[in-house]
Amino acid sequence: MAIEDIKGTFKPELIPKETGGDLDDYEDALHVLMKFMGSMSSALEQVSGRGANAIVYQAGKRMGHESAKMMDKTEDLEKALDEMGEVLGHEFYFEKWKPADQNSYVTQNENEVTVKLLFMDCVVRQTLRRTGLPQKGPLCYLLYGYTVGAVEEVMDIKGKIDIDHVGPNACLKTLTIKWSGK
Repeated sequence: MAIEDIKGTFKPELIPKETGGDLDDYEDALHVLMKFMGSMSSALEQVSGRGANAIVYQAGKRMGHESAKMMDKTEDLEKALDEMGEVLGHEFYFEKWKPADQNSYVTQNENEVTVKLLFMDCVVRQTLRRTGLPQKGPLCYLLYGYTVGAVEEVMDIKGKIDIDHVGPNACLKTLTIKWSGK
């Protein structure tokens, strides 16, 4: 199935009337789900400690690999990120970022390539704000794993993501990918 086949199919206004409810009901349900996810994240961290981040990172990575199976394979990092942005949609909106004195978004050093990603309108950050939880916890690691898993699947490489900055309006991450034998 191509991305073009599924674009736009998840809009609330396309949900059949027979299912009941209206757009406001779905928004209320989303807010309840956000509170539920925040509580679950907090409890997971209390029970598992710092291991919670590793657990949900791996879960996110699996989700990313599965989601990216519908994307075209490429060796071009910028093309892969553009396509991922289409699949992730507005819920996890990100764009490539670079310092003013840097010529390209992508930098290469031997067999490593890095790019900075600025996540702005992120449902995870909105959930954390709504529930009063700090950033850099399990829900953030779920998104980090998802991003890495998707890039690994599309590009057939190994990747990692590091947190440069978290804030109320945006989070900046560095995505690093490694080619073995290149």
